[in-house]
Amino acid sequence: MPFWASAKPNDSEKISGDQAILQMVERTQAVIHFRPDGTIIQANMNFLNAMGYTPEEVAGKNHSLFVEDAYRHSREYHDFWEKLRDGQSFTSQFPRKRKDGRIIWIQATYAPITDNENKVVRVTKIATDVTARRTALERISKGMEALSDGDLNYRIAPCNIPDLAVLGDAYNRSVEQLASMISHLQSVAETIDAVSGQIGSTSDELSRRTETQAATLEQTAAAIEELNTNSRSAVSHAEQVGDEASATRTSAEGSRHLVQDVTDAMKRIEGSSDAIARIISVIDDIAFQTNLLALNAGVEAARAGEAGLGFAVVASEVRSLAGRTADSAREIKDLIEQSAGHVKTGVDLVDRTGTELTAIFEGVGRISERVKEVAYGLGEQSTTLSEINSAISQLDQVTQRNAAMVVDTADATKGLSEKSAALRQSIAVFRTSQSGGSAGWSQSGKGSENYSRSA
Repeated sequence: MPFWASAKPNDSEKISGDQAILQMVERTQAVIHFRPDGTIIQANMNFLNAMGYTPEEVAGKNHSLFVEDAYRHSREYHDFWEKLRDGQSFTSQFPRKRKDGRIIWIQATYAPITDNENKVVRVTKIATDVTARRTALERISKGMEALSDGDLNYRIAPCNIPDLAVLGDAYNRSVEQLASMISHLQSVAETIDAVSGQIGSTSDELSRRTETQAATLEQTAAAIEELNTNSRSAVSHAEQVGDEASATRTSAEGSRHLVQDVTDAMKRIEGSSDAIARIISVIDDIAFQTNLLALNAGVEAARAGEAGLGFAVVASEVRSLAGRTADSAREIKDLIEQSAGHVKTGVDLVDRTGTELTAIFEGVGRISERVKEVAYGLGEQSTTLSEINSAISQLDQVTQRNAAMVVDTADATKGLSEKSAALRQSIAVFRTSQSGGSAGWSQSGKGSENYSRSA
């Protein structure tokens, strides 16, 4: 019978409150008693069963039987018993070594028992095996440590302790959702990184092409501006040529009238030559008739003899004069005929010249019209070139702005790529089943040396 229990009461005896408490503790708790030096006095079956010993195996042994060797020789363990002997009590969780060497955790209270003189005569420990709870808490703690390290594959094994089972299930569900979210986030980050890289490469290429296009447009604008200047100069020259062609046409019209006047004058000269020829012919006839009359006069003077001698001399002179007149008339006639031939040739040449000049005048007129059309066309081209030049200038400005926007886009894309890389690095600390890990249950069932053993 335990030393604190009284004799079994009969039906007439009443159990005191202290006795009831002692019986309850005896039935539900592991209880062991020590001398102040730690020597075991007595242990109930709950304690012996928990530690795997029999009453004979623990009787007279020291409390150090239940602690690890390293702790047994520590200053901390020595101070622990010194404080108990000084009357200080302790309540905490302690790791204790079973007979088979396995470590269990107990929730225990070490309470010194004093006599009437307030001297510690024994130390009583009341304990409960909390290994299962401690193991569950360790698993949850390891889960939290794994989570802090970014390992989302750790899962807490099922537990028979209801409150910790709820906590473990909540942890597992949270990690499952977090792992799913992180996996999706990693996939999105990789996609963003790849797309950012592609956009960055495309933006760089577009930037280079836009710069080339801007330079080409600038050169094109300069060339069109020069062409526009040349076109305006050509329009001015064409207008001058048109004015000169118009003046030439006017002059040609005047020359046509002059040629016509010359032709008419030549024709009048030809008519005058014909009239002179007719007069010369009349003179020649008169000379012939005069010569004939002079001959008849000479014949008549010869018949008259001496009386007609003077008349014969006159007749002879008249005949001589008529002969010379006839000769001169013939010579003049020949000259008139030659002059008439020359005049006819001149008239023919003037007619031909008039015809050719008429053709030339008509050609000059057509050229004048064409020059005017060319000048008009050049004016239209100059206007069109001006519009093209204005459009090219606007396009050049737009291209320059586009180039600046492309550069800004490239910079923004690089920034996005850097941020995406930073995001991937940030979430790379999380390990999920998709990233190479594998989810599984925690198998730890041993106590942790990291917890206080003597508080």
